[in-house]
Amino acid sequence: MSKSRNANLLAKKIRSQTLLTQSTASRLAKQLHTYTGSPIADAPDHKHRRLEAHAAHVLATAFQDRQLNGALLGVASARPDATHNLALRLEPEMADEVLHVLLPYFDEDYGGLRGLPGLRPLPAKRGIVLHDVSSSARMMVMREDGRPLSLPPARDGEIPQWSLSPHSATQDEQEEAEWWGRPNRRSADVPVRDLLFSRILRRPTLVNRAAAPHGLANCYTHHSGDLVIEWCCGDTVEAFCAALLAHDFIKNVPRHEACKLIPPHAARMGGYTVVLRRQPDCVLPYDLFGEREIAKRVHAGYTS
Repeated sequence: MSKSRNANLLAKKIRSQTLLTQSTASRLAKQLHTYTGSPIADAPDHKHRRLEAHAAHVLATAFQDRQLNGALLGVASARPDATHNLALRLEPEMADEVLHVLLPYFDEDYGGLRGLPGLRPLPAKRGIVLHDVSSSARMMVMREDGRPLSLPPARDGEIPQWSLSPHSATQDEQEEAEWWGRPNRRSADVPVRDLLFSRILRRPTLVNRAAAPHGLANCYTHHSGDLVIEWCCGDTVEAFCAALLAHDFIKNVPRHEACKLIPPHAARMGGYTVVLRRQPDCVLPYDLFGEREIAKRVHAGYTS
């Protein structure tokens, strides 16, 4: 398929799914220089969307700008299986920390629960299955390099909830799960949030575009209903939007809140659910230390 025909088809898709003008849709579509490929499958049901969305939110909150090798949420690639259950291939240098972030601990120093409430690990042939003890939702995690993945040891002040209560959620986990499912007045409704956050977790090769120039970016949250991706070099906001829109990121999201460009360097998707923001200038202090030193400090911070 020619580049011009591919751009025309993408512009039509953008117009059908958003309130962006024809000229804006065409401008965005022309910035995508590769064939969009087959659609990426969504989670099979709302329970899986809820689990995957919460995982994306927890990872963004934990890592922020502490990634290695361009893996924004610690995920190098993702592949749904035949039933659309998700298998995540973790960036090898981040894999242990990703697993530690996802599994639920009561942190005495923090004074509350960390990780995904009700998540329980099951050893598998190629990695670890993480399943929700209160539903049928699950996902597989494995290392991208194929090496074994082990359960992380508890750190000082941490109480692993999966060993404390293997077959049911603890009271702290139940309260955390209820909080996650509660609508937030400052954000889009819960189904839209779950849909978009789940899609972020299922599109790591697209999301990681933000971290590609420096090996890291900045991904953070304000509350349970939003997720911000912030970067400085590489893609413009429009080019990043075009890549996401081409891969059905806002499919089935109400058109009036699907995508809004905020000149000159920001965009919102799903209302205020996913915010994209590009800094006009490079923010990394290369005059102080380079990428290798940055990576060294990030890696050391995982266990500090």
